[in-house]
Amino acid sequence: MILEGDVAQLYAGALEAIARVDGEVTPEESTRMRDLIGKRTQAVIDYEALFFEKTTPDKLAGKVPAADRRMVGRALAADAVGLATADGDLNGAEAQASMRFLRALGCTPADVAAETNQLNEWLHVLG
Repeated sequence: MILEGDVAQLYAGALEAIARVDGEVTPEESTRMRDLIGKRTQAVIDYEALFFEKTTPDKLAGKVPAADRRMVGRALAADAVGLATADGDLNGAEAQASMRFLRALGCTPADVAAETNQLNEWLHVLG
């Protein structure tokens, strides 16, 4: 899936929010985030803006066309886990932050499970 424009910027913001939830973005997370985003978009991402403009789940979901939300959510599930494990194991705060974005995007437990098994413990929040 290739993301464009505002959706690409907000997707990057979602990854930034997930990485930052445990207090800091490590150099490993920063490098992994740029790699993951580079695979999803050719758009120019304003990384400085990510620090100042906080992306919320509702803001991301509001910019993604309804027909694409679950597909974007599936990509985010895989990328969020890839990012969170850049500096070790996925922790509860990162998983919960990820699930808030996935819920806003309308993902089902099956959507998430198809991308990763590392969020299985938290699938109940999707209903």
